[in-house]
Amino acid sequence: MRSRHVLVILVAVGVGAFFAGRASVSQVSVSVGTTLPSNSVVTQFDPASVTFVSLDTGWTLGSAPCARNSTCLALRKTTNEGRTWSTESLPASLLNAADRKVGGTLAALYGGGGLKIRFANARDGWIYGSLAVTIHQSDASYIGAEAILWSTHDGGLTWRKQPLPWVSTQGTILDLEANASTVFMMAQNKTFTVTVESSPVGEDQWRASNAVGLGVPAGGGQLEGAIVIEGSSAWLVEGNDRGTSGSARLTSTGQWVAWTPPCASVGDSLAVPAASTTNNLVAVCEMGGFASPLSKSAPRGATVGSSWLYFSTDGGRTFRAGPELRPVEGFFYGLLASPTPRVIVVSGDVGDSKDLTASFDGGTHWTNVYRGQLFFLGFTSATQGVGLVRSSKGASTMIMTFDGGHHWAPVTF
Repeated sequence: MRSRHVLVILVAVGVGAFFAGRASVSQVSVSVGTTLPSNSVVTQFDPASVTFVSLDTGWTLGSAPCARNSTCLALRKTTNEGRTWSTESLPASLLNAADRKVGGTLAALYGGGGLKIRFANARDGWIYGSLAVTIHQSDASYIGAEAILWSTHDGGLTWRKQPLPWVSTQGTILDLEANASTVFMMAQNKTFTVTVESSPVGEDQWRASNAVGLGVPAGGGQLEGAIVIEGSSAWLVEGNDRGTSGSARLTSTGQWVAWTPPCASVGDSLAVPAASTTNNLVAVCEMGGFASPLSKSAPRGATVGSSWLYFSTDGGRTFRAGPELRPVEGFFYGLLASPTPRVIVVSGDVGDSKDLTASFDGGTHWTNVYRGQLFFLGFTSATQGVGLVRSSKGASTMIMTFDGGHHWAPVTF
């Protein structure tokens, strides 16, 4: 997705992570749209990742039934806002690697990880992530992960595998995002720190671009990371449930330099900001973070474990506290998007809801806009957005909005 509709997520991890609070969440109304019109004959496609480069054109990577009653990696494309989708080809070598069975599951889907897709424009795109592999040792075998990256510069007609000599042999690519000219990739390297590499979007000329050290957590959960791009501005954070291990912002020269993330002064919980403009950002901060006391910088009335919206109007240089959101017991992973400065869309716990919830007044009031918990959420414009919903049976549904998040409807493949 381009600057506005890159994957914009919030990772709020730890005890009492996020959502809902003294905002008026008790008056929740349900507003669920109807199914989008579709003439597509493609059925049983299970989307796992989606990217749009314009209101019309997008791709989704997932799985679909294939020969011998099996399931295989599959790619679909739309050129009419998701109304219909065509089947796109993938290279045989990628399919052979992704469709291997590891532990009885596709290598591309094992363990909830797998592959993602991102396009910068109609020609330049990337498939990235990790594939499960069986590693044999002298006395045992176990399942590990192999980071992979493929690129296309002709709209998906041909794909080329890219070498990743610097990436940890048992790691994955944390995130990959692009603006109009440059693509950025973040991953754990072989020295057990985090590196950001960049390349012109139309070429495969990767080089290290972070001028600041990005560490890894000393313990806790799995390493997570995200890059947020809006226009010529960009920010990144990485860490886990113990807090933020590294953060940076992009300079005009294309280098990543030190940046103070949103929650540094109130516990340093890992929070990925959502950017609606180059100046307007929003994040959710957990007071106290991991096993820390309440900070003197916490907003009035805050308690350890409570979560609050934090807003910036100066491109992330400073953040101010907004409404409090009631803490959630236990580990939480949620999604956050902000298509305009006053609109906040989340998939997570707001009040008693675990569905897709939106606020259209800066977090004061919340409305349940779709039933289901998402694992992806992004906006292509101020009005058009897309999400991926995982059902209790494991299948996925793509949903879209065309009115700024008020109404969402399933997409038919």
